[in-house]
Amino acid sequence: MPYHSHILNSNHSHIIGRTDPITGDSVQENDSVVFCTNCQSCFLEESWVYMNERHCEQNQTLDAVPALPSKLIAKKTKEEIIAELRNEELNFTIIFSLTISTFFISVFSLSNSAFSFLLNTTAVFIISLFITLLVGFVSTLIAIFTTSTKNDIRIFKDRIEIGKEIFYWKDIKQINFQREMEYIRENPASKTPTLFIYFHDQTYHKRNLPTKDYATIELFLKGLANISKATRVFLYSEQSQEYIVIKKIKENTKGDIIVGEPFKLLTDSTYPNQF
Repeated sequence: MPYHSHILNSNHSHIIGRTDPITGDSVQENDSVVFCTNCQSCFLEESWVYMNERHCEQNQTLDAVPALPSKLIAKKTKEEIIAELRNEELNFTIIFSLTISTFFISVFSLSNSAFSFLLNTTAVFIISLFITLLVGFVSTLIAIFTTSTKNDIRIFKDRIEIGKEIFYWKDIKQINFQREMEYIRENPASKTPTLFIYFHDQTYHKRNLPTKDYATIELFLKGLANISKATRVFLYSEQSQEYIVIKKIKENTKGDIIVGEPFKLLTDSTYPNQF
């Protein structure tokens, strides 16, 4: 059966430069080539004749030069966040202090102004109140846009991000989640949880976690469990609800998880839904 040969030109740049398997020569423009149907290998025509017009145990050839294969351009997909804790709490203490201070300063300034004879007490109070509300509004906006993100925690498949710092599981020996309890005026209360990251080089990183509601903390703990196949995870809590969740996570996860037995448990009913 006659074979199909093709003269290469500038439109065949994806073929030009290939190596002829028989001669080892580089295929160039204006060369006459033949393509095996089975494997689509490119041969100089003389090589095809030399092989008795056979390859892959057959003699079929392509009747056209193979088209440039479509390039699969991998779109940069957004990485999936396994779990995260975001520090979205505003510092209302600062806002309150700034607002109250402004109120008293404005009252004092207006009441002692050289123009105070033109203002009665009511006018001074109204103006002071307006200035205070304005300062309170502005300070709240500032607090919203300047809320610290240094404690934001994000867990990914290969790493954990704390603020702008990035730590990869391959460098981490063990990661600890710990929450202890304390007594305030003889009343039990749970402390803010702490994250310890221990590295293979014997160093460690400590970070207090932003306090969140029960559901968010539970998701974060499950996120830690999710990466327990990459690094050892130690979970410890003296809060009763949290400890129950931790034990269930341990039971349902095949990763390297260690659960610390708490020295004491916070069971105060005043903390049913949040930590």
